Amino acid sequence: MNFGDLRDDLLAGFHILDEEGQNSGIAGHVTARLQDRERLLGHRYGYAFDEVRAGDIFEADFDLDTGTEDRVSPSLAFHVSIYRVRADIGAVVHTHGFHALALGAAGEAFRPVYQSALMLWDRVRLYDRYDGIIENDEVGRHMAAALGDGSVLALRNHGIVAVGRNVREAVCAAVIYEENCAIQLAALAGQKIKSLGGPEAEQARDFLVSERVIQMRWDQLRRKAAGTRPFLTEAI
Repeated sequence: MNFGDLRDDLLAGFHILDEEGQNSGIAGHVTARLQDRERLLGHRYGYAFDEVRAGDIFEADFDLDTGTEDRVSPSLAFHVSIYRVRADIGAVVHTHGFHALALGAAGEAFRPVYQSALMLWDRVRLYDRYDGIIENDEVGRHMAAALGDGSVLALRNHGIVAVGRNVREAVCAAVIYEENCAIQLAALAGQKIKSLGGPEAEQARDFLVSERVIQMRWDQLRRKAAGTRPFLTEAI
């Protein structure tokens, strides 16, 4: 994917996450790795997802230097740590979704309770510690180790980190995780939860993370966000 297409996907990702209720104010971030290079794309430091436009997306090296006066968040240090140990990852999302936070604060582990959530079956890992504000490589290395081969790292009392082969997969993972958390919390009111699993869950996961299905889900999420943000359609 060339620079322009990658930037357009990243721009859409910010606004999809905002549309889906995962705008984290100045604290959230999404990055995309430039293929086979120690460089990434990130957004202007201090901007919320809904504020980001194409001109607010910058290229930076793995020291987070943009080569200009424009800055990306120093917290992207943990994105870099993940990229360094996972060559298969092309994008990292960090948000603080309401339901993800509530589920973690209640001490509940993520359990897939509806079919689409099976894209994350056996791919959610727990980071059961709080490190304060994350702006250094050491904490990033701890997080990368905890994520392992997973797709989502649930940060206790903090939020989530979702990863994917590309921006589309990482954003879809974040959206599905939050949706499942909302349903799971509602189900907890009944005290007993029946979750999905087993060999059928593995089959469903392989289907749901296929490029074809991720593409269709991404297209639907983008159309939804573009309904009130025509510049997203113009970027296609």
